Amino acid sequence: MTKLQGIFSGLFGASHNDKYSDLMKQLAEKSLECARHFVATDGKDLAGIIAFERQGDRIVDQIHEVLDNSFIMRFDISDAMSLADELDNVLDGLRKTAMHIDIYKALLTKEQADAKELAALTEKQTGKLRDLVAMLGEPRMRMVKVRELVTEIDELESDADRITALAERRLVGEYSPPGANRLEFLAWKELYEHLEEATDHANHCAKLVLSLARKEA
Repeated sequence: MTKLQGIFSGLFGASHNDKYSDLMKQLAEKSLECARHFVATDGKDLAGIIAFERQGDRIVDQIHEVLDNSFIMRFDISDAMSLADELDNVLDGLRKTAMHIDIYKALLTKEQADAKELAALTEKQTGKLRDLVAMLGEPRMRMVKVRELVTEIDELESDADRITALAERRLVGEYSPPGANRLEFLAWKELYEHLEEATDHANHCAKLVLSLARKEA
């Protein structure tokens, strides 16, 4: 932010900056609550997951209202909007995964340790993302800490890619023999893909926060 932007932000944008950072923190917290509930219920409480996602949508609507009515802000408004929408995608990804589980529940009956591991990784990654997003409320984001959290989130996303690739390789081996249930194969394959996609969104959020911090530095 330039010196001139800082002057105008002090005159007109401080309250909007505070509202934005507070709402973003609420949205990140809601994402973490949803991820925890997903893990605790093995993704089988579709109604509960949808409730979290709708609560997140209401927070996103408030964020858009703040940004749409801001004259000037600490962060670039389009970047701030992109971050809010991408964080909302984390919640949306968990809802889509829960919907998939509900649709294919008759086929997804096995206990798969790697699926549980991937879901737990998503929760852990979302927790670190919550800590990162909370830094938006600091007077000036600490670049060293931002980079540290972004790196940890990126490493978790790489772990998710590895788990998904190994799971898909295992599924091909299990469902290749003649007579194997191809629909069951697709149900499991798409489940892993949904979970991995949620980690992609979280990782993208982290990169967006890093971009905001760099522009501010």
